[in-house]
Amino acid sequence: MVTTQADWSLDFDIGMNFFEWHAPVPLAHEKGIFTRALKFLTNIQQGKPARRLNWTMTINPRLDTSPENYHKWGTDRTTVTPENVGDKVHLRVELQSFWRLPRSNALVFPIRCYLIKMDELVTQPKWARRFHRVLRDLPQQLVDYKGLTRYRPTVIEWLSKYDDGAPTSPGFGPD
Repeated sequence: MVTTQADWSLDFDIGMNFFEWHAPVPLAHEKGIFTRALKFLTNIQQGKPARRLNWTMTINPRLDTSPENYHKWGTDRTTVTPENVGDKVHLRVELQSFWRLPRSNALVFPIRCYLIKMDELVTQPKWARRFHRVLRDLPQQLVDYKGLTRYRPTVIEWLSKYDDGAPTSPGFGPD
């Protein structure tokens, strides 16, 4: 199995510096996130890999959502209905690892993708509650950036029946 990055293009980004590469990400620059991220990356030591998680949503269980293949997956976003949300819409989580190489001091940046369709996610009540709230409260700039604009209201409405108003922990895992 081959996995790939979500919605960005290595071919397009080659030659850009760290800040140019991340320029399209809304809100993060103003909050200093990428300055802190660059500091984090430059401090990774050999033999002490680091990792982070990133998330987005994907329609259908498709791993390659690169811009080069938009013609294959882009129209899927128009096919979400209240009746098929549970099966078509997937939370996509990327486990991104950072490994410092010994001779070159370069960073290796493998990405491992995990997909879970909404029907499976809601089998865990805490996950369903939490994801409903995250998606509902996501700033519009990030909704647009992540490409969720067209189908987000449908997913929020569908998830709302799983949110009983109970408190939830900050993460998706068990308390």
